[in-house]
Amino acid sequence: MAACSILPKQPVSQTASAASQQRIQTLAAVKQFSLEAKLAVQYNGKGYTARLDWQHDGQEDHMRIFSPLGQQVALIHRTANSVTLTDQAGKQHQAGDVASLTERLLGWRLPLAGLSQWILGIPHNASPYQASYLPSGEPATLTQDDWRIEYDDYQTASINGITASLPYTTRLQQQDVRLKLVIQHW
Repeated sequence: MAACSILPKQPVSQTASAASQQRIQTLAAVKQFSLEAKLAVQYNGKGYTARLDWQHDGQEDHMRIFSPLGQQVALIHRTANSVTLTDQAGKQHQAGDVASLTERLLGWRLPLAGLSQWILGIPHNASPYQASYLPSGEPATLTQDDWRIEYDDYQTASINGITASLPYTTRLQQQDVRLKLVIQHW
């Protein structure tokens, strides 16, 4: 599934090349995926690490967040109509969106609305964005919805029959919240 090529950072361009536009079109067709990742969160001078298991399709997300010792800390379930977070004690909390729910319960905003596209290394189509690109067409940075996303490296992987160069390490920052996702398995 995941090939072993890692692309180093190279000088970037501010304009999307034909290769980057083709890459965006190809990866926009990915409507579902599953991944396992390491997650590091820094906010308000505090830092946390976790493991993340995420199943995504266009209508629904199931995201499990585990402590470093393997205990499930939260289960986030998003449908088209609702978002539910089940905490460590089994209590369910609901809100209109994941970002406000995670901010209220975990202390930091998880930008799930854009993350399903950003994790693929593409912008979502609901708002304007700015990006800088590597010569091979992958974004080096992306700014959208007040989040700055940096892509440290890429690996070739297959998702639902689509083989592409996908981000391996993704860093997101908005104000004092910093998230780092390191993909373990697509």
